[in-house]
Amino acid sequence: MSDALIIYGNGQMARMFHHFARTEWRVAAFTVDRELITDSQLAGVPVLPFDEIERHCPPDSHHMITAVGFVQMNDVRASRYLAAKGKGYRFANYIHPSVVRHEDLVLGENNVVLDHVSLHPGVSLGNSNFLCSNISIGHGCRIEDNCWINSGVAVAGETLIRSNCFFGPNATVGDNIAIAERCYIGANTLVTRSTLAGEVYVSAQGERFPLSSDKFLDFIRRA
Repeated sequence: MSDALIIYGNGQMARMFHHFARTEWRVAAFTVDRELITDSQLAGVPVLPFDEIERHCPPDSHHMITAVGFVQMNDVRASRYLAAKGKGYRFANYIHPSVVRHEDLVLGENNVVLDHVSLHPGVSLGNSNFLCSNISIGHGCRIEDNCWINSGVAVAGETLIRSNCFFGPNATVGDNIAIAERCYIGANTLVTRSTLAGEVYVSAQGERFPLSSDKFLDFIRRA
């Protein structure tokens, strides 16, 4: 892409994403709402107020990607995407070179797909989704808009994920089901049936075993 890139965000996700983005684009600026600016630069790149970003980085020569987390169930990322489109910005997708793009992949805009994500044939992604590393999205799955999918998530085939959902690390979703909008699926959680809007699914956390690690190794060797 010949145009420069603007990253919306100045937090952890923006800093992380910048390491990926700079391998493909010249990152011209970060931008956030004026009241969120704490430093004038991030990684040597200027941080500019969103209310005047078009004066410094015109929409006709700059693309944008939003790189903010799942704040307010992804509403912040969605609203900034719409506000930037209102300013005339075009949105890029970032897909890591390790990701295989099948010929029938349907792709919206403002999506981030990090390294070693498996998008099987027939997958459809809407707009403003953020897919972290080492995810498997099964054949024929459809992900709508503004979803956040953490590393290690596995989604089986022909599943529908509606907008503004969150998936914690290593969550697993069964095949041929529908995850309704604004669902929160916690880390290591298995979902095998369709959900209703706004539901939360959280598995029990691991329990502390009452031995030290050294004694535990001795224990399992004797078992």
